[in-house]
Amino acid sequence: MPRIVNDGPSPELTAYTMHAAQTEIGTIAIPIRDHVNAGTATSLMMTEYSWLQPDQSVHRILLQGNVLTLQRNECIQRMKGDWILFIDDDMVWDPDVVGRLIQTRDEHDFDMLGALCFRRSPPHQPTLFMREGPTFGNYNYLERWDDDIIEVDATGMAFLVIHKRVFERIAGTEMPPYEARVGKAPPNFFRWEGALGEDLRFCQDARAAGNRIWVDTRLEVGHVGEHVIGRRQFLAEHAFRSPAALAARRAENERMGLPTLESADALRELQGA
Repeated sequence: MPRIVNDGPSPELTAYTMHAAQTEIGTIAIPIRDHVNAGTATSLMMTEYSWLQPDQSVHRILLQGNVLTLQRNECIQRMKGDWILFIDDDMVWDPDVVGRLIQTRDEHDFDMLGALCFRRSPPHQPTLFMREGPTFGNYNYLERWDDDIIEVDATGMAFLVIHKRVFERIAGTEMPPYEARVGKAPPNFFRWEGALGEDLRFCQDARAAGNRIWVDTRLEVGHVGEHVIGRRQFLAEHAFRSPAALAARRAENERMGLPTLESADALRELQGA
């Protein structure tokens, strides 16, 4: 039977981990700030694992703290199996989404694969980012995309599975076994640097090391704010933006060769959603 252990590595972090007797093929990690949202807790409890083989399980970590970069790095230090699925503590998802994401990762042998989510603050951009040239931190978001698996330059960490090969390529060395990692200082894969968040900074390092980043836009997860943020809120913001805002976005997109979501198209999609 699984057992839950409180084994915080330091006064700054408390890790609640669930160990299982079967072979753990991967890890689900949720960095927590003050608390887990009720919707997130419900999604976690309702997640189904029928996609696992009878002798397989996943290692689950809820790691509480107030320094997100430290929490993410410690989660990597504690991961078991070949992959880690980061889920933010303010996400909600359908019971089959975790299994579908992992199965798609396995089928295509993707090293980084995320689900589609949207930012809480207007205009609720999707976390589908393309980079303009080599300038540090200069990213634009996609307004239009096919509902399929698409390659991006960066995405958020809200619902992203990462194979251990990604960390090994960045570090330039093989990841030590679990027993050799736990209790030691974690690696510095995630860090704040300037105005760029730790998620885009990590994606930039990952791509520089030769990794590719994919998002399955058919798998949408909700972002909990005052209400759940998803595709409808994104479309509404873009359907009713001012002509000046639309013109500015169109100019920025044209400079990068990216499509623009016109207001009439956004409204039409919103009415059909």
